This record gives sequence, structure tokens and C-alpha cells, in this order.
Amino acid sequence: MRISLLAAAQVLLLAGFFLGLAGPGAFAEQIDADDVQPPIGVFGEAVHDSGQMKLSYRLQVENEEGLLIGTTRVQPSQIEGSYTGGSVPLSFRSYAHVIELTWKPSDAVTLFVTLPFYERSLEQYVESTGERYTNSVRGFGDVVLNGLYSVFADDIHRVHLNLGLSLPSGSTNESGEAPAGITGVSAGSLQRLPYLMQLGTGTLSLQPGFTYNGLYRSTFWGGQILGVLQAGSNSEGYKAGNEYTVSTWLGRRWTQWFRTSFRLKWQQWFDPTGADDQLNPALSPLADPSMQAGRRLDALFGMDFYVLGTRLKGSRISVEAGLPAFQDLSGPQLRTDWLLTVGFQFAI
Repeated sequence: MRISLLAAAQVLLLAGFFLGLAGPGAFAEQIDADDVQPPIGVFGEAVHDSGQMKLSYRLQVENEEGLLIGTTRVQPSQIEGSYTGGSVPLSFRSYAHVIELTWKPSDAVTLFVTLPFYERSLEQYVESTGERYTNSVRGFGDVVLNGLYSVFADDIHRVHLNLGLSLPSGSTNESGEAPAGITGVSAGSLQRLPYLMQLGTGTLSLQPGFTYNGLYRSTFWGGQILGVLQAGSNSEGYKAGNEYTVSTWLGRRWTQWFRTSFRLKWQQWFDPTGADDQLNPALSPLADPSMQAGRRLDALFGMDFYVLGTRLKGSRISVEAGLPAFQDLSGPQLRTDWLLTVGFQFAI
């Protein structure tokens, strides 16, 4: 089923590309180069006019269920005994509410600030008792200050550099109630939650990148490379792992108010350096700093709806959803099951 969906999306977008290469009469509408925008899941796109401000809201949902060791699926029963007196992860759900305010003071420079608010829940079960339990956290993550610098633009191609600075505003000491049966922890007492449940990194980080956008008639495409480079260790005694992301997309604007896109996104993230001494790696793979790395390729299909003829003219309502096409995790780790981004953007 997943392969069929991926193939269908590829066929649709390739059809859009070749239609875009058709003669001038294929579609009467011609789109200005400033009108093209990457899919809603891509951060770091520029606003259209100097002096303009734009407000964006995105809801990003990620669902994880089941376990992987490398690329092999394993059942929780297959790792029982490895974490005696500890917990085995079953599922994880993350909601990220991301608010972004963008301002373009000049033709070459765009500035924006990103503020995320997370809601996360993790379901596990205790080996010694078989009890299932869920821990939840919610709160603001790390605020990111971003700058974009345009290095080239013509009627078809646009290139800009990305540079972000992430501030350590998110919590790194989130805790939850322990159930009965956890070794060395009294039932009902607070215990440190694992790395993926923490809301921030606890340190400054640089986020450099490069973004390219192309437009020919009604067909648009592009690519982006972004990195996250941690600056040092946090107060819990570890440095979060570095990350990098590579995305490429292809899409078509079918009418003045509707367009579709297809995107491939490659991510790789690395283990933290050091460890949180409040986490015991013998009790859960999620608490083991040597089992946090991974890499994944996502296939994402998007739709954008543009508002016409109102005071919100030019705003867009967007959705982008997808599935992992490939995952390789240091494990056992929870595998990503599906992803969804819904967003709304409008000029102030």
C-alpha cells in the first residue's frame, strides 16, 4: 500500500512537470517568480516584498509505533530480559505547534523567529509487572532566530543562504511519575524522562543551510540542505546530537488557488555526547545515549489552497502528509509510522 501511494504521487508530480513544459497555451495563467513557495513542511522560505511581515502557524504531528533495530522490525517480546526491572517502549506521539514571524527589511535579507510548543506522550510497559503506562509533557521548545540572505535571483532560479541560532529555552529536565516495578524507583515518585521526551537541547546551536527554488510556468521545484550543530554540553551533562536534513521537491500550481507537491526528505541524527546521569541505560533503550542515532527517508505529498478576493488575499492553507520510505535506527528504537503538517500563512 505504501509503495502504491508513493508511486501514484510520483506519477502525478511528473505529469505536472511535463504539463509545465508544454506550450504557452497549455495554461493561460502565468505565475510570477515571487509567487512560488516550497511545501509547508519546509522552513526558511522568503517573504515576497521588502518591508512585508508574514505570520505562519504550523501543526506538525509525528506518530511512532513499533521497534526497529537497524532496519529490522522487532517485537517488544524479543527484547524482554534485556531491560529487567525497566520499561519497554510501545508508542510515541508528538504535536508541535510552531509559530513563525517573518520580516524582510530589504530585498537581500529576511529575518524570522520560530517559537515551538510541544505536546508529547510516550507509552511503555514494565517488564516485571506487564503494566502499561503513559507519560506526557507539554511546553515551549528552543526559540530559533533565523536570517536568510539572497545570493542569486532571476525569473526562474532563486538561491539563498540560511543561518539560524537556536536559544536554550526548552526544558531538559522533564520528569514523570514512575509505575510500580521499576528497579530502584518508588511507585509514584518522579523519574527523569528519556531524551526524546525533553523539550529542548539546553545549549546554543547553529543551524546553517542552503535553499534553492525554481519556477518554470506553473511548475516549481527546489532543494534545501540544513544542519543543526550543537555548541556545547547542557546542565544535565550531555551535548545533544548534531543533525542534518536534505529535502527536494517538485510541484505544480493547477489553478490560481490550488497546487500540489511531492517532497523527499532525508534526515540523519547522531547520538548525544555524554549522558544524563539521571537516566539509567540498563532500564530502557530510550535512556541509553548510544541508541539515539538514526537516519530516515520520508516521502511527502502536499496540497496548498490560496485565499482569493478577501482581506486575507494571498494567504495559504496547506497540508503535507507522508510515510517513511526507509528507516535505519540504532536500536531498539521506536519507528516512525506517519507524519503530518498542517499550516496557515498570511501577510500582516
